[in-house]
Amino acid sequence: MENKWGNWPEITSFELIKEDRVGIWYDIGEFEALVIPIPRGKNASRLARNQQLKTLLESVLQLPVAGCDRNGDYVLIYPKSSNDEISGEFLATLHKLLIEGGWSTPNDEHGWNERLKLVEDTLKTNTLWRAPHSANTIGLPRIELQGMRPIPIPLSEKLIHDVDLNLPMIRQAIKHDVFHEWRKNMPSKYHGNDVLRTATGGVSHIQYDVKIMEKAECVAFNMDNSDIDLYLSKVDRFQAKLGNMRLVKMGIPLAIFGLLGTLWLDRAGEIASPTIAYLTFGIIGVVSGLVYSLMEPDWRQTL
Repeated sequence: MENKWGNWPEITSFELIKEDRVGIWYDIGEFEALVIPIPRGKNASRLARNQQLKTLLESVLQLPVAGCDRNGDYVLIYPKSSNDEISGEFLATLHKLLIEGGWSTPNDEHGWNERLKLVEDTLKTNTLWRAPHSANTIGLPRIELQGMRPIPIPLSEKLIHDVDLNLPMIRQAIKHDVFHEWRKNMPSKYHGNDVLRTATGGVSHIQYDVKIMEKAECVAFNMDNSDIDLYLSKVDRFQAKLGNMRLVKMGIPLAIFGLLGTLWLDRAGEIASPTIAYLTFGIIGVVSGLVYSLMEPDWRQTL
């Protein structure tokens, strides 16, 4: 076999375990082999082939010990294990290691929003959702997990967006439905209100990202998922609420410009009694800010 890497074990048996959307799994004796019929990048193997990443992550991830590369991971060999379920504590440990090892990247809202636009345009979902993100919404390398094992990224993602892009750290916790436990084990700055709130994308926008990529996977494998379709059908109404929020918020800059204009006219002697103008624009600003805060959906309602 060409383009082999790692320490290939002796194959003492060859029995089919299962076939899933990841690939075809075989029992080969003391190890398990994953055959990926359509290679989709080297996200899994690079964790074992890059010595710096391997040293950093081998204590928490069940890394492949060998494999074959055909313009992407074609065969991966894993040690046998119980392949435990993903927990929030485990994800927090993984994420903190990546941050401490210098593998995190700053907020990349432009790249994340462009990725979503490409997915929306490809799937024709009739949804449109762009969002700003807090500076504390950091990115991490794309690590797809099945239990403790890193596996290739979904086929749909490879077909639609063939770019090695770090994704928001909180996305993985939301995808695996362990966000609350993950949050308890992470430094507070990575899950503060500025990161989670709906006005800055936060949980609601990340959840949309997860759902629309699940839709892409359903389309790739010709599957139906009524729950995802129902979720996507409600996005436009949620977006309408956010639009109303942004409209109300326009009262704040209006109030600021009004106050500055009043101050300028007052100093120029053009207004005999500016008190009413000051009060009017002050009230507009306060009311706009208050109503905006009251209209913003609680991020907990989106989980």
